[in-house]
Amino acid sequence: MKLLCPSPELFSGEIKKKLSKRFKCKFSKMNNVKFNKVCHNYEIILIRFNNIINYKKNTKIKYILCPTTGTEHIADDFFKNKNIKIFLLKNKIKFLQNIRATVEFTIFLILFFLRKVKFSILNTKKFQKSIIQEEIYQKKFGIIGYGRVGKKVYKILSSFNANIKIYEIKKLTKSKKLKFVSLNNLLKTCEIILIHIPLNFKNENFLNSSKLNLIRKGSAIINTSRGNVLDEKYIFSLVKKKKISYFTDVISKKILFNQNKVIKELQKNEKFYYSNHIAGLTKESVEKTDLFIYKNFSKNYKS
Repeated sequence: MKLLCPSPELFSGEIKKKLSKRFKCKFSKMNNVKFNKVCHNYEIILIRFNNIINYKKNTKIKYILCPTTGTEHIADDFFKNKNIKIFLLKNKIKFLQNIRATVEFTIFLILFFLRKVKFSILNTKKFQKSIIQEEIYQKKFGIIGYGRVGKKVYKILSSFNANIKIYEIKKLTKSKKLKFVSLNNLLKTCEIILIHIPLNFKNENFLNSSKLNLIRKGSAIINTSRGNVLDEKYIFSLVKKKKISYFTDVISKKILFNQNKVIKELQKNEKFYYSNHIAGLTKESVEKTDLFIYKNFSKNYKS
């Protein structure tokens, strides 16, 4: 069988070595247009979130290996085709407990925002004008989603003595330490709001324009979840008006395609930062997730 990987730089040497021993592999960096022109001539596809794969009825694809929790970059029809097996990290809860890259990147974005590092790097003069920075200590944080990532972020922020409120839709055991509040309360009172909810049909546009309007002026949203969980166009408009800050690792593919000029312009705004979906790309996390996907694929592979 033939295997195609259009972004070999995003995979560990170990998985490439293992696959090369078993299949005729093409590890070649290519843009999305070229990738979709040739991918349907291969039986096995190895991709991450930076490659969007479109469906074709007469495809040769039998296996898609994708070590990510998200699925929005894979056309829905692939999941409907019973002849195609897709290997993902979605719902692999036990395994994902040991993956910490996104947790650490969330803390990085918090410090990036508070310490105003962006402009210290890009423009020394602007940094000199805002030399006094801010601390995590006693800041009012709001965590939306108290799951795998949210819990770990909470633990780290607690060690800095941050003031933390949590919104979680699932009913959890009450705790004297944890402060669970309504979503409206969190949005109205917190200075830094962290999004840690999964993308599904219930959470699409979860923070719509009316919810975003509850956030007080000067606050910040930090998003390491998915772009689609909020109204991206509206939050862009709030950033332009300098009402709130938006530091995000994720932007939905639809917005990336249709709002490219807007995003480039926003990158000049000190209240906006987009890190281009790299939160999960640490050496350790890539190696662990690659190996996990490879093992699952090997168990189910039929030549």
